[in-house]
Amino acid sequence: MIQRQQQFFASAERLNRVRLARAQALFSPLQQQLFTLIPVLLHYHDARLPGYNNPHTPRGISQFELQQQHSDALTKLKLTCNAATAVKPQLEGVYVMGSTASFGQNPKSDVDVWLVHSTDISCQEQELLRQKTELLHQWFDDFDFEVNFYLLQPEHFKWRQQQVQQSSSAEWEVLGQENCGSAQHWLLLDEFYRSHIRLAGKPVVWWPEGVPDPKQLLYLGDMRELPASEYFGASLWQLYKGLDKPHKALLKVLLLEAYASEYPRTRLVSEVVWNLTDEGNFSTDNDPYLQLYFTIERHLTRLGDFRRLEIARRCFYLKCGIRLTDPHTHQDWRFHDLRKLVRDWEWPYSLVATLDNCHQWHSGELQWFNEQLNQLMLVSYQTLLRFASTHQLSKSFKIEDLSLLTRKLHTYFSEDTQQLLKLNPLWSQSIVEPHLTIVKSESPQPCSLYRVKPTPKLFVGESVIYQADNIASLIAWACLNGVADKNTRWHLYADSARRSRCLSYVARQLVPRLTDSEWRVAKLDLCQPWCYRQVILLVNLEHDPTPQWLGQEIMVDLLGINPLSVGRRQQCLLGSIQLLTQNSWGEWHSYAFNQELGLLELIQFLAPGLKRSAANLNIEVFSGSVKARTQLASSLTQLFRQLLKLIHRAQKGYSLVQPLQIRNKRFGIFVDDKSVCYRDLSDVTSLYQQVVRGSLDIVASQDGGQLSLNTLPIGIQNVAVKGVVQYFLQPNGEQVNVLVLDEVNELRHYVQAAKDVNELVNQVSQHFAFDDVHDLKQRFNFPQFFLVTGEQHAPHIVPFGMSSSMAQSQF
Repeated sequence: MIQRQQQFFASAERLNRVRLARAQALFSPLQQQLFTLIPVLLHYHDARLPGYNNPHTPRGISQFELQQQHSDALTKLKLTCNAATAVKPQLEGVYVMGSTASFGQNPKSDVDVWLVHSTDISCQEQELLRQKTELLHQWFDDFDFEVNFYLLQPEHFKWRQQQVQQSSSAEWEVLGQENCGSAQHWLLLDEFYRSHIRLAGKPVVWWPEGVPDPKQLLYLGDMRELPASEYFGASLWQLYKGLDKPHKALLKVLLLEAYASEYPRTRLVSEVVWNLTDEGNFSTDNDPYLQLYFTIERHLTRLGDFRRLEIARRCFYLKCGIRLTDPHTHQDWRFHDLRKLVRDWEWPYSLVATLDNCHQWHSGELQWFNEQLNQLMLVSYQTLLRFASTHQLSKSFKIEDLSLLTRKLHTYFSEDTQQLLKLNPLWSQSIVEPHLTIVKSESPQPCSLYRVKPTPKLFVGESVIYQADNIASLIAWACLNGVADKNTRWHLYADSARRSRCLSYVARQLVPRLTDSEWRVAKLDLCQPWCYRQVILLVNLEHDPTPQWLGQEIMVDLLGINPLSVGRRQQCLLGSIQLLTQNSWGEWHSYAFNQELGLLELIQFLAPGLKRSAANLNIEVFSGSVKARTQLASSLTQLFRQLLKLIHRAQKGYSLVQPLQIRNKRFGIFVDDKSVCYRDLSDVTSLYQQVVRGSLDIVASQDGGQLSLNTLPIGIQNVAVKGVVQYFLQPNGEQVNVLVLDEVNELRHYVQAAKDVNELVNQVSQHFAFDDVHDLKQRFNFPQFFLVTGEQHAPHIVPFGMSSSMAQSQF
């Protein structure tokens, strides 16, 4: 047995050396030196070295000895340290995992470093170590070399230890942009085992039936304990990662699907890699990313699903970052294997050339590939959801992590037709077009966008790159996604050049507002009802009545004339009006209001979100009018700023009124602490009766029904939002009072006896996760949970499970 373990150890060490050599072969000369320095900067803690932050920061890696390559790297980067300083090692080891040294490593790949520290360092020391790794991350980033550090203890993956450590505040447990939090554990360990490289410290026991030696070896856990309940959280995490890198995430989701299809006799990729290692196979066949692809290929071939297999092959090829059509890549150690794969796939040269040219894909090509990736990921998620529905949620999966992941995914996979979805640029360096032409038709989506001038012969062979119900949505989508910049010329097909210039003017105003926002979504934003971050009104893009107006613009300025009721004929210069909004969940929406009372309906629609938004919210108006452009925009800007002031000044028991004349009618916009509504002031007697009856407190909902705000406690009124199910939980001794607002703000109330709040939230989440696994509509629109404390007349409402330390971190 001892001899067998020694053979295992020798084989693992040989594979480690092979991977180190392969990694260095794929790095540039500068990256080679930086990669070599990673363990050195963690072993030594010297004020002359990057990352120094405090004399008490843990340092020292077990079994580390300074080698010649370390000294050479220090010299080349002009760094010095006191190598003679003896310290008691506080770090068990430093390991790289992921795509490094594999087929999946490309020039833009980052380096993920697992830093395993001893179990006896204090929480304060863990925080100092975390701060040091952040400083090191920034230092490496200055060289355009992304290194991400993850801190964990040797006991992190051991199941029983996890249950004890659920309340741990360790950095690894905190869900973030790069940290999976509680979403997955064992499946992450599988990836570590199959791909890790030891840079320094204790060798990892990752072979089957390993016998851990805590003094000399590092043992993180047995993969045979992989629970089925983890697949759901892992699939959500991969979908979330797919928002940034969908081609990479699709491969991971397909791997999860392949694993689930074989459960409980799943053959993990880490097992395949180990078997090859044990057999003495250290060729390119023994590559974790290549074996990941082969696992997916076997699964999809068994299903006969060759459409998904074709897209998976393209994702694998693009992830490798090797251009077979480029003669300079012949030196890459992966070149011949990848070329053989492409020949086996029977790809034509034109397809390979298109993939190799991915950095120059235009918006139409990106749009198609994004749609394919999204559809395939959702198909895999549906499959995994059906598998996971037979198992309960993993007990280690925190409900707050579930809420954050699903809310973020809902902002991307929403079926809301008014939402403007962001286009993932993938590898494209620029997708800006010099000319964009809008073509209007009578089809269900009457506005289409083309990337050509409005010359008929140029449309031959061109495909629509985007379609929408109105012109404003097309312009906003193009500006939001970098398809248009300030120099792009816009054209309206078969319309006047003057109208086209008006569109170009509006687009130039939108570009910086849709692309240069420095604001980011925080976790607290996703746990609370949305509010507006930006509000933009676009007027007269769809319908412009100003060419029929024969008046003089200067007279509007000199006499202070209302552009909504001009001259003896009381003409309204406002035709169509579109609303663009960005909310605190990071979503952009576009709404059109074209009816006679469109402006009043917009005000009523906008009011609830304005009430939740900041009092200094900037509301901007841009006009595409041929005439009176400035005057119309200025008048509407003043109106909406005044309304915003009234909404935030409104108090209980008082109604504030904003008069507004449109054509020959006078309206009153009534604002109180609960609602905003409008009424025709022409019939004063009828209006007085409405005020006496209190019917002005009733606000018409978007679906035509009515919602009485008087039935809700004032604290809940302030966070009530349509489109989301909201649970308000108030513990009361042996009971929990539960108020539920559904997606149209209809209220239900019940009392749950003898139920722990955490258990209740978990039970409701389980229902929403697995109630109907065959319907993906609104699949990620999970409910929001709030704890209600304090007195009934003035309750304090906070998002469930969100600590103050986590609330402001980005997600």
